[in-house]
Order: sequence, then structure tokens, then C-alpha cells
Amino acid sequence: MGVDATFVLPSHFAILNAISAMNKIKQNLKAFLGRPEQDVDPQASETTPEAKPASNNQAEVQNAEVKNADAPSVFCCPICYEVMSDPVVLATGHTYDRHCIQKWIAGGHRTCPVTGERLRHLEHMPNFALRNAVREWAEQNGIELKPLDVSSSTAVSPPDAPVTFTEPVPAQKILQGHDEIVWAIEVSGRRLFSASADKTIRVWDVDQLRCVKVLEDHTRPVLSLALSSGKLFSGSYDCSIRVWDLATLSRPTILEGHTDAVRALTVAGGKLFSGSYDSTIRVWDMETFLCIKILQEHTGPVRTLALAQGRVFSGSYDCTVCVWDIEKLEKVGTLEGHTEAVRALAAGEKLVFSGSDDTCVRVWDAETLECLRVLKGHTDNVRVLAVGQNHLYSGSWDKTIHVWDLASMDLHKVLYSHTEAVLALTVARGHLVSGSYDNTVQFWDLSSLRCVLKCEGHEDAVRVLASAGEHSEKVFSGSYDGSIGCWKVPSEPPASSR
Repeated sequence: MGVDATFVLPSHFAILNAISAMNKIKQNLKAFLGRPEQDVDPQASETTPEAKPASNNQAEVQNAEVKNADAPSVFCCPICYEVMSDPVVLATGHTYDRHCIQKWIAGGHRTCPVTGERLRHLEHMPNFALRNAVREWAEQNGIELKPLDVSSSTAVSPPDAPVTFTEPVPAQKILQGHDEIVWAIEVSGRRLFSASADKTIRVWDVDQLRCVKVLEDHTRPVLSLALSSGKLFSGSYDCSIRVWDLATLSRPTILEGHTDAVRALTVAGGKLFSGSYDSTIRVWDMETFLCIKILQEHTGPVRTLALAQGRVFSGSYDCTVCVWDIEKLEKVGTLEGHTEAVRALAAGEKLVFSGSDDTCVRVWDAETLECLRVLKGHTDNVRVLAVGQNHLYSGSWDKTIHVWDLASMDLHKVLYSHTEAVLALTVARGHLVSGSYDNTVQFWDLSSLRCVLKCEGHEDAVRVLASAGEHSEKVFSGSYDGSIGCWKVPSEPPASSR
């Protein structure tokens, strides 16, 4: 089963076993963090008259060790063995303190410290349950925890980074309702649809900015949405697709057949295409909602779908992109070249772009399927792609946005401003909009490619962005904290940033 869309929280006993296993590599991990083990003389005793008094630093270390020793082991980070003030969960399900795992990843590691398993992705989700338990324990025992670090301590922008935004501004409104991460959002007319790990889809009035309906039918996290022909389609980790009538939003039609999470949906030629972690793409008739074909060529989870030139392009963790004829429902070809998972696809008029964990973006002719160019420049996973009128935009875990000229395919500019991974991009009303793990939404003027607005309001990473179109006055963001942000697109760059 794929791990891109949800995290499995380990049980209390699983965590204890993992921490016990960490004893074998404790010294190496502490050495990595610059905290070598102290040599202890077994003959020494606090009551020994000749013993030297501890320095202030030593006393602080000893006090910290006493506090950590008193803490339940489940509250301690397996890397530094200190009480976790900001526990986060990796894709493997193991929990670490945020600053420790960020330093581990920043050091070039792509494995789980406890298991040694290679990470499918580098996302880490807050473990709110454990964080609350730690805080409650600390309050009861009079222990002061480290303050939460909302930004990465290792985030460094080049000295010439063109950061020109004004002071951060709040959202027009932050909409609360979901209890867990928002995985997908779609806009249709006056309504916004948001899909969440809390198993629900919320329907919002975009004018009144309020929730008007909660769709509860899925039994596991809802990961994907698509809108077409008066229908809303939702794909879930429960392996099913729900079909909702937009007029009534009544109990949906259920499409079953996938054996793992439904991660991507798209509609073309009167058919619904669903990509799943079971490595298949199912094709559904839009009239009867019967499965009319199962496309089986991928050997790994299907992560993303895109449409171009009468074809469906499917990107997979097997490092390939498969191409399918929409009418014949046959494979046209396989695009090879990436060496790691393909997580992002975007389509222009005649070109298709694929972004991968191998840090590259590949440019494909949508008709001939020839690889025209390999775009190199990012230093970490390419997470998201967006196509504008003149440029391709790629967002990465390296905290940057690369701007590529569509005519020459050369790198036009690198945008620095975010202090964490760039997870979402969209184009709206003369602006590129970006969402990041640094909790912010930023607006970039397309003519100058300067950041003209930095918006704050979410308490955790911005995972997805959506608007009603390139001329829309509003952009909506979905966050790991379960909230929806509503942002007004600047009518023109502020005077201070022109």
C-alpha cells in the first residue's frame, strides 16, 4: 500500500519497541547531531569529596537528563532521547521531534532512523495526539518544554534572493471545520469542495465563506476530487469512488473495484479515469458508472493523471509515465527516463511535463512522446508543477520555485522566499500563487516575478491550492491543520514592491 497520502500512527507498544531498538544506534545518531555521549566513570559518585563541581552547562545537561529520565519513554525522540516538544510522524509511521528529523533529512539522509527503510517521501505530519499528551505531562510535572519552532532552523536563502514582499497579511478568512489534513480542493461556481483525512467532504459557499454541507459517506481519508457534468467525484483510501449529484448532494453512487487508495481522478471523453495505489487505472462510463476497462501497465502506485492531445498521462512511483488513448483505451506508449517516483504532471497545449523525486523535470512532446528536454536545477524532490502562458513553474523540497521559459526551455529565474518545501502552485489573475510547508501562501507578480504578497493564517503546511480560473479574484488553500484559507488576489503589485 502506498504511503503518500496518509500516515499510520504506531501503537504505544510499537513505539516502545522501536525506541528499544534505537539503543543500538544511539551513539551514532547523537554524534550526528553534535551531542556525543559523555564518558562516565563507574567509580565516581556524587558523594565523593574529591569530585569537581559541575559547570553551569553540565548542570543544565544533568537536569535535562533527569527530566528526560522521568518522562515516559514514548515521549522521548528516538534520535536525541529528549522529550519531544514538537513530535512529527514520518512516512514509515515513526515519530521524532521536528528539529531532529529535519536535521537528519538536511544532512542528506533519505531513510527512517529507526528502521533504515528508504522514505517514499520526506513529508512529516504533526502528531497532535502525542504533542497534547506531552504538554499535559509537562504541565503536571512543572517542566518547561522548548518553544515550537514554526520555521526550519536550517532554511537559508541565497544573499541575492529577491524577497520583496510587504509585511505578512492575514487571510481574508480562515475556514474551520475539518479535523485533519485537507488533501484536495475544487471550486465550481459559488461552491468550494474540500476533501480531508477526516473522511469527509465539506461544501463551502465562497461568497458567504461558510460551510453549507458535510458529505459523510467514505470510511477512510478522502484523497482526490474531480468535477464534471454536474457531478462531484471523490476518491478515498477506502478504495472506492463516490459520485455526488451537485444539484442535490444526496447519498452518492459508489464505484468499487480498486484494491488500494484512489489517489487521482480526471474526466475526459465521457469517461472517468481513476488512478490508484493498486497500480491500476480504472475507466468508468459516465452514464452507467460501470467500469469498462482496467488499464494495467504500471508496476507501482499511480500518483497523478493529466490530459493532453486526446490522451491520458499517468505518473507512477515506478518512475514511468504511461500514455493512454482516451477513445481506444489502449496504451500508446511508456515515457521512461526518470530514476525515481513521478509525483507531478502538468500539460500545456502540445507538451507534457513530469516532475520526479530524482530532482528533474522532463519535457515530452504530447504527440510523438519524445523527451525534448531534461530540466535540471532543483536539488531535491520536485513536488508540484504549474503551466502559465509563457512559463513552466516547478516547486520543490529544496524550498524554491524554478521558472522555465516555455519557448527555449531554459531556466528563466529561481524564486526564493519560502523557508520550507513548496507543495502547491496555481496561476490566478496575473499571479503565481505558492503554498509551502512554512505555513504561508505567497503571491508572485508574473510580469516581474517578484513576491508581492506573503499571507499567513494557517497553523501548519499549505498542502493544496485552487481557484475558479486564471481570472478569479480569490484563491483557496487547504492545510495540514484542517483549515481552508481564502485569499484575495492582488489587483496590482503594492507600490512598495513595484
